[in-house]
Amino acid sequence: MLSLYLHSSGFFSVAVDTLFFHVEPAYFFGRSGRRVKPFYSDKLRLDFRSLYVRGGVGSISFRVGRILPPDTGDLLFDALSVGYDALSLSWAGDGWEYGITFAKLNLWTSDGDYYFNPDAVSIVKGQRIDRYAVLRTFRYGRFSFSEATVISTLSGRFPDVRAFNPLLPGYLYQWFYGREVNILWEVSYDLGNDVLRLVIDDFPYLPSWFSIVPPTVGIRLSGEHGPVSYDLIWTSAFTYANRRPWDALYEAPYFGGDYLGASVRLSPTSNSLSPLLELGVQGKGRYNGTFKEPEIGEYPPFALLHSPVRYDGWASVGLRYNGLEVQVGYGGKPNSLNAGRFFLYFSKM
Repeated sequence: MLSLYLHSSGFFSVAVDTLFFHVEPAYFFGRSGRRVKPFYSDKLRLDFRSLYVRGGVGSISFRVGRILPPDTGDLLFDALSVGYDALSLSWAGDGWEYGITFAKLNLWTSDGDYYFNPDAVSIVKGQRIDRYAVLRTFRYGRFSFSEATVISTLSGRFPDVRAFNPLLPGYLYQWFYGREVNILWEVSYDLGNDVLRLVIDDFPYLPSWFSIVPPTVGIRLSGEHGPVSYDLIWTSAFTYANRRPWDALYEAPYFGGDYLGASVRLSPTSNSLSPLLELGVQGKGRYNGTFKEPEIGEYPPFALLHSPVRYDGWASVGLRYNGLEVQVGYGGKPNSLNAGRFFLYFSKM
């Protein structure tokens, strides 16, 4: 089967999907192109968005190669980009599914001198750190639970294999072994026309910590009711961050936290050609984009957004047709192509 994908975030790809393999070469630009090496010139960035082989026996299946992250509601991994070198396994039953993905993330290059606890050595400015992730996902009916574990090691070394166990949750593993990792949970529940999602970064181990460590959480509520759909999202200041910067989840779309966004759109829900109107607003606090989490006792007071806050909004009109969406508007809509304050947004996924 041949499919076309494009998004103003931005990439354009053509996918060939068969029973045993999937090939999706792409041209990257804008935000998505930052992870892709230039091809002959800085303006030409070509790579495979995904490229893998698949197989399986009975209810157990696997994929290996370059794989896009599983759907976590954009609260954990950014699906609007190039995939990761990974191995993914899944096991499905009657109404439930369990999956685990082992992925190699982007390198982290040291910006100073650190004591690198995982390998018990000192690292210096410019030294490279390899970063890996284990994503475990369990779905049952309308409920789903995902756990992302970010682990790191000196470039060229393989991390502690115990962190890759397929059964025990990484949070339990961290509690048992005291390993320096960054662990995040994402819990979602499908309410029918609405979906509620919660992300939790390093849930405090001890009840006494609730008074000295602010919640590093995020929440997303989205839904569609006839011609009206909406999306609400908030992530607290240090969600996705870590006191060890090599363990921050830079791959999260809302990395750095301190973010608030809301949008509403009006459009018929049929697959025929239909008009589209959208209004949105977003706020970014002082710590938006901050990856290094403070030490215990040095956190700022909790706030929905920390001052100073930068607010922005947008308004757009557009068309939808059979999965293709095109908008033009004014303001700061995320993942769009901008010409000053005017933007173009398109999606065919």
